[in-house]
Amino acid sequence: MAKPDTGSLSRLAMRSVVPILVLGGLWVLPVPQGLPPQAWHMLAIFAAAICAILTQPLPTGAVMIIALSVAALTRTLPLDKALSGFSNGVVWLIFCAYVLALGFVKSGLGRRIAYRMLAWFGGSSLGIAYALGITDLIIAPATPSVTARSGGIIFPVVRSINEALGSSPGPTGKRIGDFLTMVCFQFTPITGAMFLTGMAANPLVAALAHRSLKVDISWGHWFVAAAVPCAVCFLLMPQLVYRILNPSLKRTPEARELGRESLARLGPMSGLEIRVVIGFVLALLGWGTSLLTGLDATLVGLVLVAYFFITGSISWSDVLADRAAWDTVIWFGAIISLATGLSSLGFIKWMSMRFSADLAGWGAMTTFVVLGLCYIYVHYAFATASGHVAALYVPFAALAVAAGAPPMMVAICFGIFSNLMWGNTEYGGGPGPIYFAQGYFGRPRFYAVNLAVVTSNVLITFAVGMAWWKVIGLW
Repeated sequence: MAKPDTGSLSRLAMRSVVPILVLGGLWVLPVPQGLPPQAWHMLAIFAAAICAILTQPLPTGAVMIIALSVAALTRTLPLDKALSGFSNGVVWLIFCAYVLALGFVKSGLGRRIAYRMLAWFGGSSLGIAYALGITDLIIAPATPSVTARSGGIIFPVVRSINEALGSSPGPTGKRIGDFLTMVCFQFTPITGAMFLTGMAANPLVAALAHRSLKVDISWGHWFVAAAVPCAVCFLLMPQLVYRILNPSLKRTPEARELGRESLARLGPMSGLEIRVVIGFVLALLGWGTSLLTGLDATLVGLVLVAYFFITGSISWSDVLADRAAWDTVIWFGAIISLATGLSSLGFIKWMSMRFSADLAGWGAMTTFVVLGLCYIYVHYAFATASGHVAALYVPFAALAVAAGAPPMMVAICFGIFSNLMWGNTEYGGGPGPIYFAQGYFGRPRFYAVNLAVVTSNVLITFAVGMAWWKVIGLW
């Protein structure tokens, strides 16, 4: 009989200590005046779950099931409320977007788009950067997994270009490799911020805004509000990185040839690719016109998935094999239940009232800006965007609204920041380890460039965004 791995058991125990201490410590503390005991116990369960997401004694889905079980067993939440998150349409919208992403990967359509952009715009280092960024932008509405989009589709093309142009980590990295690596890493937070389905945590933002701020953000609302500030970030970010890193290889006709050769090897579009294109376009039309047609975004996604099954573009076995999609259904559904419990039991209202008096002298917009900056830069302490959103989106946004900032503006701005923030570090989002591991950057240089880029994007979002949001009536 195999002996138990004492080292693994020890690590599991160490990682479990903090969540257990947080749960027990908060649970036995005196309940603050004016707050129902159930609301305080809900905070203890929620805080312990977030700690467990960060320390990872178990996978996130398992942690969430345990948290729901504790909430129901202690009668903090009735069982139907504890399971209510799984009936939330947003959970299934993100699942549908994962299925659409499967179509891009399985058919090879994502790689074809990347090589096409390269053949058209690859005559200079900046042209290559924008070509890859446009590819990311095209795919973003259909690929909420930024790791799959940037790490699985964009990055292999970046690596091929760097190899073809003789720019490896080390002395030759200055030619173009470090520039393309950095700019493609930083494109994805921007493209993810532009669409409700562009990053896995965006639908969570929408669900939390609905439950806690009483704000309904549709796919169209998000896109209209985010498009202008994100477009400015998209256009200016490569220019900033270009000036900071100053690649020595300015003209790159070889890259265009690489794109043409790669396209030639792919051959004409397959029937599968054509079917995926049709589904993608129909989904974009459904999501983009939802304000006019009244079609629910989740319904559009479900119809798309049905179309893929009917046309044979995706099989049920393909979907069953996509662990990330099913993991998302479990933990998103659970975290929505927990966050909804915090709101429905009165904790968010109590917290907002408690802190709004302290912030009253600052003014609504000053409070909004300060909280936004804190929300961005505290991400240095987080290893996932989703965990950060689950832990801090509601309290930060609720405080801004309590101070007098317009709810819809706050909800969407903090949603944009939920994307931009993970560009600070290599551990803050899924693509980070992939790009950093190539060896083009040491950590001090990597962090310094990221800080400059993220700060620039934040300032653009505040300046351009608030002007645009004034035009469209968000405040």
